[in-house]
Amino acid sequence: MKITSRVCCFAMLSLILLSVPQVFSQNFQAVDDTIDMVPGFPKTVNLLANDLIPAGDSIRVSGGISAGNGSVISTWHYQGMVTYLVPNRGVGTLLTGTYTLVNLSSLQSSAAHMIFRIRDKSYDTLKINDVEALFTASGYNFMLPLNRDYSLGFFIPKGSGKSTIFANTLWIGGLDEHDSLHVAAERYRQGSNLQAGKNPDFYAGPIMDSSNYSIYQDTTWSIVWNLKKSDIDYHKTHWNDPGYHPVTSILTWPGNGNVTLGQSSKLAPFHDANGDGIYNPMEGDCPAIRGDQALFFMFNDDRGQHLETGGKKLGVEIHAMAYAFDLPMDSAFSKTIFLNYQIYNRAVHTYHDAYIGTFTDFDLGYALDDYLQCDVGRGSIIGYNGKAIDGWGQTGAYGAHPPAQSITMLAGPRMAPTGTDRPRYNNNGLPLCNESINGTGFGDGIADNERMGLRAFSVLSNSYYGTPAFMDDPSKAVEYYNYMKGIWMDSTRMIYGGNGHADYGGYGPEASFMFPGESDTLNWGCGCNPPNGPVNWSERTAHNLPHDIRSFGTTGPFTFHPGEMQEIDIAFVWARDYTSDDTLASVIKLRAMIDTVRKAFLTNSLPGGGAFLGVKEQKGPSGATCSIFPNPANSAVTIEFFTPLVEHTILDVFNSTGKVTGRYFFPKGTVKTRIDISDYPSGLYMLNFNGLKSHWIKKLSVVNCP
Repeated sequence: MKITSRVCCFAMLSLILLSVPQVFSQNFQAVDDTIDMVPGFPKTVNLLANDLIPAGDSIRVSGGISAGNGSVISTWHYQGMVTYLVPNRGVGTLLTGTYTLVNLSSLQSSAAHMIFRIRDKSYDTLKINDVEALFTASGYNFMLPLNRDYSLGFFIPKGSGKSTIFANTLWIGGLDEHDSLHVAAERYRQGSNLQAGKNPDFYAGPIMDSSNYSIYQDTTWSIVWNLKKSDIDYHKTHWNDPGYHPVTSILTWPGNGNVTLGQSSKLAPFHDANGDGIYNPMEGDCPAIRGDQALFFMFNDDRGQHLETGGKKLGVEIHAMAYAFDLPMDSAFSKTIFLNYQIYNRAVHTYHDAYIGTFTDFDLGYALDDYLQCDVGRGSIIGYNGKAIDGWGQTGAYGAHPPAQSITMLAGPRMAPTGTDRPRYNNNGLPLCNESINGTGFGDGIADNERMGLRAFSVLSNSYYGTPAFMDDPSKAVEYYNYMKGIWMDSTRMIYGGNGHADYGGYGPEASFMFPGESDTLNWGCGCNPPNGPVNWSERTAHNLPHDIRSFGTTGPFTFHPGEMQEIDIAFVWARDYTSDDTLASVIKLRAMIDTVRKAFLTNSLPGGGAFLGVKEQKGPSGATCSIFPNPANSAVTIEFFTPLVEHTILDVFNSTGKVTGRYFFPKGTVKTRIDISDYPSGLYMLNFNGLKSHWIKKLSVVNCP
């Protein structure tokens, strides 16, 4: 972890106000003020509004400036108007300051308190198993931005005070129709001014019309919803009981957006008891989550400027669900958490050569003695200790027999439909050298359900600490995008061997996966060609000293159309071997844990029974589950489903600007239906079909003759 910050201190002396106009009586008294604050969001109040000040008197105000030893700072304006700001998170829930009024006419004085109630639901922890992981509403994982001490948030074992990951974030980028680059990505939210935590690319909440963004909306949506399966099960059986009141996260679950503000009509997933498409928990509706505990949050790249990368906005809205299973007797699941990103393209642009990835700053206990590697077949990035003993006795170090930690990409974006099932093996029964190596849905007999897996991996470093400049941290949008494609800071492609560069031991050919060891058995990362030197490529063969490690894993490229949703599923798997002095023993054990987790995900079956995803996914082709005719059309179209719908399905029709122009509800069992489009202007429309267990998109061309 390397973060640079600049701190500014503010001081305010006493102020004199003359002939104060706000008068309540001839008494003179300062009255306590209670002020609700959300960290990071300023709030302006009239500090004197409820005080009793005689008409026309002059007063002096002392204090009223800060609270909590600088946890609350302020700007004084005029006549008692003060803007307060809680600049950091993690400062507590109740802070108190004082101010004193002195009547310059009568020389009376009166003191009062400012009571700041800190309302901060912008982060929460997932801790139902042996991992305690922190997530924030704006998409920054495991570390709390704006927190004074950059608190860690991936503790494992829970309660040990030992962490394996400092920070984890999402990256996404692509080229629009004019080949203009759009990128949203974060490392530490430093930006060009190096103020950590204050320069985001992502913002909490859904996308809405730009005119409706406001501080009020920011605070409304800066929320992480925290739910347990037991809460939902109880709600399902008791929602109609007299006097029943749902827990807050069920009651406030953001199932629907406010379309008058430009928000999508459907947001967080929910079980729709009456099929009306409207989330109402008092009619039996309930959130749809994965696992035994889940955190749900939404963020987007449209709210403000991209202060980390300086990149152009994509107009993406991300629905994130972090979850875990309460399986204490299972050695893999008890030490694993999961993260699902559903990424919606709310823009009018189609992005080609799009990539999605995850940036991770590994700190396995002590931060400066770690190594990284990649397991291609398992789609995993693995951090492990470079020394037999982690650290030198520090509180957060693991000591002897340190663990290994993986970021495993279980599944990435859906591949473009072909109408057939992509195979995993050739006619001779041998595995194919393509995305099927770590992708999903290949050779299962189902057409067009294939999803990409991990497609590239590289290690980032920092030249300040003496490592090569070509591996330095990116600062511009194009540098972030190039990293997603496996291109170094000097615009050269990664090559096999050494540190992936011709000047640092690389011997070629061009490669996509750094430090794969011998896991890329088909040489997929080298274009299915063998390396030009030794196959075994690791930090050890590169003769690197253990160091502070940061990595980036990516999936793509793909084409991202307006109205489409793409998703990635990630598992954070941990393992520790207590028998061997070789730290690779923990890596060997970790691979077995990854196999257990991947099998459960791919088969939708948990160890000991039960469904991994909570509900079985609908077995049907994505993007080819119905036919629409005529197309083009001018007055009406018929939609015919290949098989009767197995669930209630909602159709949202988006025009070329990304606005919803029509919404239709199809009940379970529907085979054929007709919709009127006579009032639709000519143009191209995206038909977005959504059910609880299925999602697909069709295109419709409307041509209305004058």
